[in-house]
Amino acid sequence: MKLLIKIKYLIFWLVVYSVLYAYLQTCCEYHFYFIEQNQLFQNTWFYVAEHLSQPGGLALICSEFLVQFFLLPYAGAAITAALLTIAGGLTFLLVKRIAPKADCLALCLLPVVTLLFMHFNFNYLPYGTVAYLLTLLVLYAVVHIQGFTVRFIAHLLSVMLLFCLAGPVFMLYALIATVYELLFQSPRRYLVILLLGEGVLIGALSVYFAINGEYRLAFLPDGYYHTKLIPHSVIYYSWCSLLLIVLSAYFLQNRKPVSRKRLLVETSFFLIAVAALLHWGITTFSNKQAEIVKRLDYYSRTEQWDQILQHCQGSLSNYLHICHVNLALMQKGELGDKMFSYDQRGPEGMVINWNKTTSVSVLLSDIYFAMNLVAPAQEMAFEAYISVIGEGNPRILKRLVQTNLIYGAYPVAEKYISILENTVCYRDWAKAHRRFLYRDDEVANDPLLGAKQRLLMPVSTLSLLKGIDIELQHLAENNPSDHTSIVYAGALYLLLKDVQAFQSLIEQYFGTSALPSLPVPFQEAVILLAENTPAYWERFRIANEVVQRFSEYKKQVLAGSRKGNANALPGSLLRSFGNTYWFYYMFK
Repeated sequence: MKLLIKIKYLIFWLVVYSVLYAYLQTCCEYHFYFIEQNQLFQNTWFYVAEHLSQPGGLALICSEFLVQFFLLPYAGAAITAALLTIAGGLTFLLVKRIAPKADCLALCLLPVVTLLFMHFNFNYLPYGTVAYLLTLLVLYAVVHIQGFTVRFIAHLLSVMLLFCLAGPVFMLYALIATVYELLFQSPRRYLVILLLGEGVLIGALSVYFAINGEYRLAFLPDGYYHTKLIPHSVIYYSWCSLLLIVLSAYFLQNRKPVSRKRLLVETSFFLIAVAALLHWGITTFSNKQAEIVKRLDYYSRTEQWDQILQHCQGSLSNYLHICHVNLALMQKGELGDKMFSYDQRGPEGMVINWNKTTSVSVLLSDIYFAMNLVAPAQEMAFEAYISVIGEGNPRILKRLVQTNLIYGAYPVAEKYISILENTVCYRDWAKAHRRFLYRDDEVANDPLLGAKQRLLMPVSTLSLLKGIDIELQHLAENNPSDHTSIVYAGALYLLLKDVQAFQSLIEQYFGTSALPSLPVPFQEAVILLAENTPAYWERFRIANEVVQRFSEYKKQVLAGSRKGNANALPGSLLRSFGNTYWFYYMFK
């Protein structure tokens, strides 16, 4: 009979794990790739020892060790589902210890669900979930101790132990242990108040000696969140749910056995309640728009440019999406010809405004690097690295390696290479780039690094004081064979609708090696510049197909205007001319 019950419980938690894994893999796949970039675990004894010497070090090291594998397909969902399922299983064991006869599987899903909500947020560190598991494990072990005196001493030691190994959860443990001893009327139970006193003293001293910067980081789960941000109240739900479960277990311990029918009704009710909570949490705390950005970020990092373009068809209203589209077109060498085949919304879609966040800094670094503006790319990489939530960002370290190799700053590049060599997933990349150190000839002959190095400006463009367009023109002046810089500058002018600057640009560079011919959108802009001067078109060798298409466009515009149907005009023109600069200039 006992074996059948154990099998039932095992099947239940296997089902929970399977459901969690299926959901996380289906809906949050790219979230895990994104999370992996915010933490950098180094496989060295020095790194491990340094972290273990800090409060919460063991939980942090364990979580970083697991997160490094989020880079692998399916691993993020599998590991996170396992952590959440273990949280539910340990909660169940704790409840069975308090109330052996209680059948409360559904109730034990509360920590699973509430912790899941936090994992939707990329500012939350999985470190918090690992710390939660350590708390449950210690609680389960200590409540098995029979004698109050020994158990009380174990409580005192556990509070200190959890502070050292798991961080702020020591206060959760102190609270739960106090409630447990008071509820069960242990002899000399008034002594357990000392547990709260011990917790307050430890937390206060950690702030006083600057181990923790703020009291909320010392006592609350805020310590498992981005330290510069204030988390949503959902971060407290898992702590509150554990307290609620312990209280429920106390009231269930002496409950008389109920009929199977009533048990089925109660279990169904709890499952429905948990399902409703889960639905509310997913609707409230998961962010589908953010998931799209994470997907595009992953495609950009892995250089899957066609995937970016495939997922950004149709109307686009998010500048992050448009920036990824234009970055993909840059990398494919198709920006000049195909930029208006995708929804454009102004110059911010080419170079998004910097808001000092890690994700935008990373994107800007990629954009500047694609534009051959190495100094701004390096600057944004630095900004991203100092704002990252965890111990480092491997993608940014790789960019810093590249830029320092290009500049010949080999000692700096070597420092970053050494860090990446200490990782599991980036070791091979780092070793491959070590061959460039102190070897100018190797850098010069590399297709990527050498090409960027030859385009370096004689004067630093770190702050882009004169504007990106001017810096791009300077690149072309210093490197007459650099075709891409002028195309990027022209594309910016088109998005700005600055036709005068565009006209000056093409008149200066057309026919040179920097701009031997005009991309189709540039030709369309030339017609717009001199609609009634065909001789001007001939100067730039405007294709007959472009001229004929403009005639048809103008014809439809005039026809729509005569009918007095101006509001419907954009919609009627979109299908046939939505990919032209004329449409962008008039209606966007």
